[in-house]
Amino acid sequence: MTDATRFQFTNPSVPKAYEEYFVPRLFEPWAELLLNEVQLRPGESVLDVATGPGTVARLAAQRVGSGGRISAADIAEPMLDIARSKPHPSNAAPIEYLLSPAAPLAAQGGKYDAVLCQQGLQFFPDRVAALCEMRRVLKSSGRIAVAVWTEIERNEIFAAYHAALRATTPPQLADLIMAPFSWPSGTELKAAAEEAGFRDIRLMTPSLPMVLEGGLDQALRAFAATPVSPGVAALPQDVQDAFFARARRELAPLTKGGEVIGQMTSNIIVGTC
Repeated sequence: MTDATRFQFTNPSVPKAYEEYFVPRLFEPWAELLLNEVQLRPGESVLDVATGPGTVARLAAQRVGSGGRISAADIAEPMLDIARSKPHPSNAAPIEYLLSPAAPLAAQGGKYDAVLCQQGLQFFPDRVAALCEMRRVLKSSGRIAVAVWTEIERNEIFAAYHAALRATTPPQLADLIMAPFSWPSGTELKAAAEEAGFRDIRLMTPSLPMVLEGGLDQALRAFAATPVSPGVAALPQDVQDAFFARARRELAPLTKGGEVIGQMTSNIIVGTC
């Protein structure tokens, strides 16, 4: 079984590539979808757990406006450094960035109208404990919105990376890229939220395309945005060359009109305290 907790953004090169390739083409569209489902209102207080470079937090800050308040927590300082370095959106709520694990959260109980977690819960050592912490910090009328990827086979660009890793590199690297897709069951996600005390939980499983406009070359460069890439870079040059050649072949069927387009599919739950 993949140890999802090893999938960490601690190598400084990875967050930079993540911000360049994954944020605008993958995480921003999914953040907009998540925010549409939780229906933030002007003036609300929001906590974004596993904020990474602050993608969800920044969009949430614009939705709640200058009268609102955003806290954004992450365990990886390099990610928070990128988040803090970005210009603040105009007419948006202030954002407080917190270096914090998901459990315990470095946040006061009963403080927030909404807690968000986009593609973080599957990495936490104790998922139910993390959900309990999210409920602890919510007001009695608070809402939660959580997104977790489904099976890697339903997330096509990453499935291509995985196939190339499996064919050319040590098994532990192929296993590591499975981490974001290590908890694909929407039923289990909903059940964990219910165990943590949430109610009125809606489960949905939407799909969106991930589009890499620069074609195969950009799709290969985007691999640097995964925490697996430093491990590949440490391999002998001939193994690296074999991996990238195989990845090019695996990605080729996703090429349309000079772009690489792969469907991504995620479970999303929205619930109340």
